[in-house]
Amino acid sequence: MLQIPWKTKGIVLTAPQPYKNEVKDVADFIEKILAPSGVNLVVLQTRYRYRFQRHPECMGYDPLSPEDVKMLLEACRRCGIKLIPKMNLLGHQSGLHNTPSDGILHGHAVDGVTDFRDGLLRAYPMLDETPGAETGFYARHLCLSHPLLPSILFDLMDELLDVFEADAMHIGCDEAFNIGLCPRCAGTPPHILFSTYINMLRDHLAERGAKTLMWSDRLLSSAETGYHAYEASANGTDGAIDIVNKDIVCCDWHYESHDEYRSVGVFADKGFRMMISPWKDRESAGKFLRYAIEHDRGHIDGYLQTTWCSSGELARHYLYGAPPQWHNTPALIETLNEHFLSPDAIRRNA
Repeated sequence: MLQIPWKTKGIVLTAPQPYKNEVKDVADFIEKILAPSGVNLVVLQTRYRYRFQRHPECMGYDPLSPEDVKMLLEACRRCGIKLIPKMNLLGHQSGLHNTPSDGILHGHAVDGVTDFRDGLLRAYPMLDETPGAETGFYARHLCLSHPLLPSILFDLMDELLDVFEADAMHIGCDEAFNIGLCPRCAGTPPHILFSTYINMLRDHLAERGAKTLMWSDRLLSSAETGYHAYEASANGTDGAIDIVNKDIVCCDWHYESHDEYRSVGVFADKGFRMMISPWKDRESAGKFLRYAIEHDRGHIDGYLQTTWCSSGELARHYLYGAPPQWHNTPALIETLNEHFLSPDAIRRNA
C-alpha cells in the first residue's frame, strides 16, 4: 500500500438505496472500514436521489430522506469524516441501470433501449440540450443558456447543502460532449459557455460559504495532454481553464494507463489545487498515484477514489462477505484493497 502524503483521503460513494435498506449498512461501512483506513472525506453521489421539498418534481427514484442523510452524517462525524454531496450539474442527466438493477444510472442507451432521464429532465425536459433526440450521446446534457436553469439548480443545491450541513459540494461536470448544440447556445464558443456556467455555480456556492469541487477533464486539451476524449476535451471546452475561478478544486480522474499524467503539471502551471482520482484498474491506479506523488509541486490536496458501483454492494461485501454483483466491482475491490483500505480494517471485519 502506497504511503499517501496528502492531507485528504477521500472516496466517492453512490447514495445508498433506502428500498434495499442500505443506509445503515453504508453508515457501518463508513465507521468500520473507511474510518480505520484513514478516510477523512466522503463525497456522496446524490444526483437527484433526495426527497427535495422545494422542487419535489425533480426527485430521483428511490430518494434519500432527510433522516437517511442525517444517519450518514452522524456516522461520518463520529469518525471525523467530512461528508459532502455530489450532483451531476451538466452531463450524465440520463442513462440505464446496471444489471442487476442497482438504482444507479450508468452510460448510454444500448441495443435500441431509450435512455432514462434523471429527475431534472423528467420534470423539465425543455432544459435538455438536445430535447428532440431519441437518446443522448452517452448521456443527456443540460442547456447551459436556458434562463430557467439557474433558479431551479440553486434551490436544489441549497437544499442539499442544508441537509448535509456541508461547506463544499462536488458539481460533477465531466464528459460534457453535448455543448453548444441547441439554437440558444449555438454560436457561443464552448469554452465561454462552459466557463460562464462553472463560475455561476461556483459563485452561488461561495455565497453559501461552500467550496466547489469538480471533475476537471473538460479543462484539459486532449490534443495537448494525449488523453482520449473522455479523460480530456476534444470539443473546445479546455480554454475555460484560463477563465474559471482558481479556487475550484480540480478532481483529476484517469482510468487508463499513461506513461505521463500531464494534467498534474497543467493544473500546477495554471494555479489550481487538485485531487487525484483513479478507479478500478489496480495497476493504472498505482501508476497514477506514484506519478502524482513524484510530480507534486505542493498543489495536490489529496486522493479521491472513485467507485461507481452501489455503495450498498461495497458495504455488504466488506461487512458480510457478500459477493460483488456488478461486473466491474471485483476489479474495484482489488484496487481498494491494494491502494486505499487498511488491511487491518478489512481483517477485523472479515
